[in-house]
Amino acid sequence: MKKVDRRSFMRATAVGVGGAATASSALRLPSAAAGTKPAAYSGPRATRILPELTQAGPELALPAGFTYKTFAPFGSAMSDGFITPPIHDGMGVFDQEGGGYRIVRNHETGDSNDNRPGTVLGDPATAYDTRAPGGCVTLVLNDNAKLLEHFISLNGSDSNCSGAPTPWGTWLTCEETTVGTGGGWGRPHGYVFEVDSAADGPHKQKPIKAMGRFTHEAAAVDPMTSVVFLTEDYNPDGFYRYIPDTAGDLASGGVLQALKVKGHSEYDTLHGQTVGAELPAVWVDIDDPDPDDAEEHPRAVRTQGVKKGAAKFMSGEGCTWRDDHVVFTASDGGDIGRGQIWAYRPTTRRGKLDEEGVLVLLFESTDKHVLDYPDNCCTSPGGGIVVVEDGSDRQNFIRGLKPNGSMMTLGQNLVDVRRQLIDSSGKLYDPRVPDDDFGVGDGVGRSEFAGPRFSQDGTWLFVNIQVPGITCAITGDWGSLGL
Repeated sequence: MKKVDRRSFMRATAVGVGGAATASSALRLPSAAAGTKPAAYSGPRATRILPELTQAGPELALPAGFTYKTFAPFGSAMSDGFITPPIHDGMGVFDQEGGGYRIVRNHETGDSNDNRPGTVLGDPATAYDTRAPGGCVTLVLNDNAKLLEHFISLNGSDSNCSGAPTPWGTWLTCEETTVGTGGGWGRPHGYVFEVDSAADGPHKQKPIKAMGRFTHEAAAVDPMTSVVFLTEDYNPDGFYRYIPDTAGDLASGGVLQALKVKGHSEYDTLHGQTVGAELPAVWVDIDDPDPDDAEEHPRAVRTQGVKKGAAKFMSGEGCTWRDDHVVFTASDGGDIGRGQIWAYRPTTRRGKLDEEGVLVLLFESTDKHVLDYPDNCCTSPGGGIVVVEDGSDRQNFIRGLKPNGSMMTLGQNLVDVRRQLIDSSGKLYDPRVPDDDFGVGDGVGRSEFAGPRFSQDGTWLFVNIQVPGITCAITGDWGSLGL
């Protein structure tokens, strides 16, 4: 999600199913700044495509020889009779029995994007909370990434940001909020839900409360131990792991822990870090992963870790498993605040409560034109890290961190969207909120990418353009890129 403290996030109301905004209706909305005349809008600026890319279609510029297709945009009709929701975010990609793929895709409608409670996605009978607008959609594709059907697979959650595919075929979808009954929602939020990728529709879900109630972002699963690593996005943040009591059964209960740099209480990773340096790391227990005051104090879980010396990260975002270690991004970390990519590798007692390991900075942005606020990420077929940017409302890219440590550009968003829609994440302007003052005079921009994920055969890279809400399937000779 775009950060309030760096992108002046607008307040806006939800677009419910059957009440989507049209471009024409959005253009008629006035500015909320009383007495202020919006600047004249003279039309879109010419798009400068990076020299290492070529225009592959109206939505994307890609490396030469790469192609893509799009499907399941916001507002399109789904197989279950409902309308595709907005704010496409994290995704899990799974093999479909008999061939093809199944994608479980998050929709970040909810509190983190300033949606009011009261509108549920799909049928309220299957919703965890009938006043929460977030959830997941499952998409079924053939081998050529042609959409065959798509339908709601989780509803009644809130602010489903990113998550993780599991080795046993489920998708962990993470809520990036801790809202609850005090704010008008029907039930508490801030949890992880587990969605079966093989299911053909939604059913009532219970959150896995032992995995913590905080502003979740993404996750990654160690396939050997079933330990789940979790990022947090509230600024500043902790980095967590969940050790289940029973491998492969996360709902059986478990222990939540936060990373601590050994010998350093409350180690600050934001500044003065050295790429490649190894920091010894241990884990401290979170005694109460589901604190009663989490709605009023979203840092309630992190505060427990801080009291035990847990390390500090800034804007924990993407998370992915690679070989024998986990890789995660800190979107606002680094000396210039443009982002870091970290790795944690277990070294002793892997998967045990007293595990130790090393924390290593893989990359830190020193130039926003090389990497600008890294967000979601995934592991490439060749062991590189694909990371998407959430840098600005004017231009964002898909980047690739090669195994040799160099950064390359894999894609560029060419979709022009009214900036008032980007800043409100595809929702209608809300005149009831005083600071919601973007108008048509703000021109156009291009929203963030989200949810990168390769198919298991390495053929397709699936990625979302969050606003207006489009899923892209990119293919080409990935090996030729050295990624």
